[in-house]
Amino acid sequence: MRTDTLHRLVALAALADAGSLTGAARRMGLVKSSVSHHIAALERETGARLVDRGGRNLALTAIGHELAAHGRIIARASADALLASRAGERPEGVLRISTPAGIADALLVPMLAGFRCAYPGIGLEIVAVDAILDLGAEQLDAAFRIGGVADGPFIARLLHVGRDVFVAAPRYLATNPPIAGPADLAAHRWVGFTAFGRRVSFAMQDSQGLRSEVEVEVALTTSNGLAIREWAIEGAGLARLPDFAVATALAAGQLVRVLPGHTAGAPTLSVAYLPERFRPANVRRLTDFAQDWFAKRRSPSR
Repeated sequence: MRTDTLHRLVALAALADAGSLTGAARRMGLVKSSVSHHIAALERETGARLVDRGGRNLALTAIGHELAAHGRIIARASADALLASRAGERPEGVLRISTPAGIADALLVPMLAGFRCAYPGIGLEIVAVDAILDLGAEQLDAAFRIGGVADGPFIARLLHVGRDVFVAAPRYLATNPPIAGPADLAAHRWVGFTAFGRRVSFAMQDSQGLRSEVEVEVALTTSNGLAIREWAIEGAGLARLPDFAVATALAAGQLVRVLPGHTAGAPTLSVAYLPERFRPANVRRLTDFAQDWFAKRRSPSR
């Protein structure tokens, strides 16, 4: 079978799946007139009408649907061949990735350091920012994100689930009213994320599974998660942060847990990347390494 015939069958499959010339052109990265040319040429080659152009929307004829099925097989085989070739790429080059600005360093720095040791030929360009960046627009190979991952033209893998805890500096607690239960939190100063606003409700759960909710007034807000921790260390007020973000400060006595029997959410860490057909081998190496690294951290043997 000639190469141009293969292209035409793939174009017919794209038209069948997209339902329009415009959609098929978008899928194939071609102009609409090119897709139309492929379809017309295939009709001349087969001597059969493949598309019914009588209605408002394009519809395939019976023979058109049959040939489109073959086009899908060709397209899948082509994609599989491309992935196989990418799997053989040498572990060299540079990966451009985004990470939260410091708040997840306790997890990400050792993991990425381990990746560099495993693949010394792959460099890392890290964009540390709390904003959610567009992978395509920012030319990012991957993005590590905390919290819920919104829908989008990407794939996301869950890496880690933590716990949100309440913390404060010892000196703040020494000069402010005692905290015996969730209701006492409302009487204190708070440091929080700008995006959450000045009035924030905390839904929490104690070790026995008892749930409660309290609304607090946030006196100081910032868009930087790491800054929230530093403000709390300096005694500016209470903060709710992921346990992995405050583990070192707790161990050093810079912060202490408030209501240690309570948690207030389960923050997640995920890695997002573009769909499989766009993913080079180095991105696959990074995402596979990250999943394996975090899986080993969860292992009881570690």
